[in-house]
Amino acid sequence: MAFFPFKTRAADPPAVVFANALSAGWTNWSWGSNVDFGNVITFTPGPWGGLYLHTDNSLDPADFASLDFSLKATRDNQNFRVIVYNADNQAIGSSTIPDGAPLSVDNWRDYSIPLQNLDPDKKPVKGIAIQEISGQAQPAIYFNKIQFAAAPSGGNSALNIFNSALASGWTSWSWDSQINFGPVIAYQSFHQWSGIYLHNETGVNLQSYSYLHFSAKAGKPGQKFAAIIYDANNSPAGNSLPLTNYGGDPGADNWQDYQIPLSDLGATGKTIKGVALQDIGPVQDTLYLNDLAFTSLPLTDNQQAAANISVTPTPQPAPPTSLTDSGGFNTGNGAIYRNGQKINLHGINWFGFETDAHVVHGLWARNYKDIISQIKNLGFNAVRLPFCPASIQGASTSSIDFVKNPDLNGLNSLQVLDKIVTEMDNQGLFTLLDSHRPDCNTQSELWYTDTYPESQWINDLKTLAGRFANLTNFLGLDLKNEPHGAATWGTGNISTDWNLAAERAGSTVLSVNPHILLFVEGIGDNPNCQDNNAHFWGGNLAPVKCKGLNLPGNKVVYSPHVYGPDVSWQSYFGESGFPNNMPAIWDAQWGYLAGSYALAPGEWGGKYGNNGGNPLDVTWQNAFVGYLINKKICSSFYWDLNPNSGDTGGVLQDDWTTPWSDKLSLLQNYFNSCQ
Repeated sequence: MAFFPFKTRAADPPAVVFANALSAGWTNWSWGSNVDFGNVITFTPGPWGGLYLHTDNSLDPADFASLDFSLKATRDNQNFRVIVYNADNQAIGSSTIPDGAPLSVDNWRDYSIPLQNLDPDKKPVKGIAIQEISGQAQPAIYFNKIQFAAAPSGGNSALNIFNSALASGWTSWSWDSQINFGPVIAYQSFHQWSGIYLHNETGVNLQSYSYLHFSAKAGKPGQKFAAIIYDANNSPAGNSLPLTNYGGDPGADNWQDYQIPLSDLGATGKTIKGVALQDIGPVQDTLYLNDLAFTSLPLTDNQQAAANISVTPTPQPAPPTSLTDSGGFNTGNGAIYRNGQKINLHGINWFGFETDAHVVHGLWARNYKDIISQIKNLGFNAVRLPFCPASIQGASTSSIDFVKNPDLNGLNSLQVLDKIVTEMDNQGLFTLLDSHRPDCNTQSELWYTDTYPESQWINDLKTLAGRFANLTNFLGLDLKNEPHGAATWGTGNISTDWNLAAERAGSTVLSVNPHILLFVEGIGDNPNCQDNNAHFWGGNLAPVKCKGLNLPGNKVVYSPHVYGPDVSWQSYFGESGFPNNMPAIWDAQWGYLAGSYALAPGEWGGKYGNNGGNPLDVTWQNAFVGYLINKKICSSFYWDLNPNSGDTGGVLQDDWTTPWSDKLSLLQNYFNSCQ
């Protein structure tokens, strides 16, 4: 795949340091920070921490004119400096960034620093560092396409559509397919004639451009595609052109560059609104794309050869040593890791702290330590604890038998939470705290209400992240339970976009406790980028494929809520093909993330035929467990332990002691079979 930074091309081959992978000869000498080398570098610095890349092969500064890189920030006002090191590994010069070019938290931004500013005495260079200079721990900042570039020859301008991220103004209008916008586009064709269609409603004038450029790689041999340009009326500007005619069909082993003249596409000098690649072959599989742009000149063969690299198009890498050795929880390759070891979360919900009792339920019937011990003995290793603001602010509790729980007598709700979480930690259970209700009474559509502002929500999450930071098994925070209704994803509306709110809250949480995970739920219905089936609250993660989260990839767990007929009847439960129709629905709404991102349903369950439950719920739960096993989604949280959940019942029966054997059998099959 050609390294194409979408600015003036270099006359001579650049010295590539990192372009979707660390180049040969370069090693990581970073300090005081976490560095994740995936398809992009995720750099999470502590105070004065640095990303330091070192080579034993000195670079002659006479051969280069600038140090170039692409950068995307997590939040505004992050400050860094670039440093170069000489052959004796001594710093020889630095330059502050952004230095007049503000950091972007939405899009990648290219930087080019004259080497004269960094190395005025033209000493041989052996290293480059990006150092945090505020003296404060920072959320992640992302880097890609780091290179020492030769003097520019000028002439080749470009208009970016997709280069490691979808450019501003472009959206997906794709049809009959599944699109994942990660560091590269992963486009899965469902059948012949489906297409990936990238649309710009404002319109793009191509007066200054002559070529459509992109890099492509096929999931398997034999895939065939055609390129199409759509004009200002959203009609094809000319004929669709098979890629076979422009260098051959994309191969399955290496990236291939395509440069198609706009004159061939019927788009020369026109204002256009879209670019599409349509599946025209008999073989359907995944097509990977990157470096999609309109260019004024073609890249020469020498420029392509000089910058050719190999890329594995996986949205998330396995956790690197620099992260796992630091301890705590991380994600990678679709899995969850604790101190570098993969774990599966066999989770259960235990509710009560989100109610006006301000304490987990069941303490009127049993001792809390005994309940926790039973949870562990039943085969669970993780507990999701819903809470509401008053419960973490020290409200008075009720519904506790202090004869059975004498050490809770006289404690407020926060002190009881301390006891519960600490005991679970002592017994080896992972704890996930869930921001469930803003008023301890009802669910809210958004993360804030008239009486519970966003600032308080973020402060509550921040407080809990720090409060339990010393506990070994404190897993993380579920940022908001079941966004729905007014909640949107990827629309750009700061008041309703749940993805933006999750980014704001998540960055703050990680600045306090970088060792835990952020569980991010979906939404309900969205104005765009979703399937046409009904969604459960918090269960719609389809929009992620159009707008990913701007959070450290090794810290996010996507956590949909998924239910069956006992909780809310949906038309697809009554279809003749039920339950065989369900996997396609789950795939479209959230299951497509499996394997690429950490995925753990935060709530699922039902009465399973007990206490007057719908008989179809047994069929649904059996099918759901089979789906989880087949997709290798081995972490989830069952709803729930409590028998007093009206629409689902619990794992425990009404005596708060005896488990339902059929539910346990179902769950134990899931735990034992999913690896």
